[in-house]
Amino acid sequence: MAAEGEVAGEPWLRPYTGPTRADVDATTLDGKVLCGYQGWFNTPGDGTSFGFTHWGQGLDRTNGGRFTVDMWPDVSEYDPRDLREVPGAENARRFARAIVQHLSQGPALLHCKWMRQYGIDGVFLSRFVGEASSPTRSRHVNQVLANVREGCHREGRVWAMMLDLSTGREATTATVMNDWKFLCDQVKAREDSRYLHHQKKPVVLLWGLGFKDRPWTPEQGEELVNFFKNDPRYGGVYLIGGIDPYWRTLGGSSRTNAAWAKVYRMFDAISPWDAGRYRDDASMDHLRKNVWEGDLAELKGLGMGYMPTAFPGFSWDNLRQTPPGKTMIPRRKGEFYWRQFAIFKALGIRTVFVGMFDEVDEGTAIYKVSNDVPVGKYFVTYEGLPSDWYLKLTGAATQMMRGEAPLSEKIPERLPFPRE
Repeated sequence: MAAEGEVAGEPWLRPYTGPTRADVDATTLDGKVLCGYQGWFNTPGDGTSFGFTHWGQGLDRTNGGRFTVDMWPDVSEYDPRDLREVPGAENARRFARAIVQHLSQGPALLHCKWMRQYGIDGVFLSRFVGEASSPTRSRHVNQVLANVREGCHREGRVWAMMLDLSTGREATTATVMNDWKFLCDQVKAREDSRYLHHQKKPVVLLWGLGFKDRPWTPEQGEELVNFFKNDPRYGGVYLIGGIDPYWRTLGGSSRTNAAWAKVYRMFDAISPWDAGRYRDDASMDHLRKNVWEGDLAELKGLGMGYMPTAFPGFSWDNLRQTPPGKTMIPRRKGEFYWRQFAIFKALGIRTVFVGMFDEVDEGTAIYKVSNDVPVGKYFVTYEGLPSDWYLKLTGAATQMMRGEAPLSEKIPERLPFPRE
């Protein structure tokens, strides 16, 4: 029997009431390493008509279609009922032809279990507001939300919304505001005990304002920030701006209209989207000198927070249909990733966004990825390292960021995870 105001079969329309634990403090951002979580994958048989969305195109045809992901998940721990076989993806290992379908609870619960085992605090759940307002896609994004919320309760992790404004030319501020109203009124996100708060305010990461390739105007940006911070019913949010790294100088991929300078400084905290902006030590050091150090100096004076992005590497050759290796930013067996955390620690940064937990489309995933990939297909691997290598690194980096382990410029010889 559905509760009053709840539609049967829509678990996101009621507060979570199942098993819960509170291992991670949900009252502060301080000392947290939080992963972006996409959860946007579909497969045939998941109750939608979207096919292999985000995995590839035309994959339901034997030896037809193409993959649009650059990494192959290690599926050995998933329930076989949560896997779907891909015709033509041949490999000798069990389930090597299978990929994960995300609409069932199993994958999200397993991912949150991994977060607990490897000492990862939780997630910013990526929610594209255009999809959330779509009659055809909204059920998917809402079901994934319910799954992640339950996983965070069961494993003592924290979650918060990352509202992605990549909505195309039809974008309106009303679409964004209505979705947050839905999350407040129906999902009751702000009241959830595992929903992340900071300074006694619910945390929201508003991603995508000010980028050249997105249509938002400064006036729309100011309207949105004012809504989330000051609306008498839906405001009072601790609002983080996911914006271009060169926001201070209106350079890089930021729009150059001077009005954006005011909008950027209206946030409570800044989260520069650093993924893909450097590819080696020299370019990383360049960003440190020209972006991170200057950001910290200005934001300290403004009383604003800072949450830079760490990413393990990059590749989207299959998605962009480029020659293998053309777009790759090498992982260097984790040293590229670790060096970012070491710099952040040296700069006194306390909170880091990891982009991303499950993003195999752009080759930035840190979850368990296989070195055994379908024959005749191109995929980036973990270079022979264990499938949980980047989970181990993220947990160890979290301890370093919190001061529970000393600053180390190189990956420590012994990593403390996993733990049961």
